Amino acid sequence: MLPVSPALERGLLKTLQKLDEYLRSPLPDEIDHNSMEDVKVSNRNFLDGDEMTLADCNLLPKLHIVKVVAKKYRGFDIPKEMTAIWKYLNNAYTREEFTNTCPSDKEIEIAYGDVAKRLVK
Repeated sequence: MLPVSPALERGLLKTLQKLDEYLRSPLPDEIDHNSMEDVKVSNRNFLDGDEMTLADCNLLPKLHIVKVVAKKYRGFDIPKEMTAIWKYLNNAYTREEFTNTCPSDKEIEIAYGDVAKRLVK
């Protein structure tokens, strides 16, 4: 395992936190303006609702790659407290269109091994 650059880890955590906050925030159609109750947390499965969209098809593979590569080469896990990100990833893992097109963890590790080594500096 290669050493973790504190600056890279801080930047990654900051970006993941923003994504987690976005996924946690209710979408406008989840808010009933006539209700007395405030919706504080979104129940959606993906970025824009309960169905995968083009945005998910762009983001989810990258997020999965980050998860695999950071764990393998830096011993970094997406914090468990980022429950919205984990829900998002787990929802993707239940979808055939994601699992059938996503490379295996081993393929990702091989493909990004050289990149991980170059980021040591």
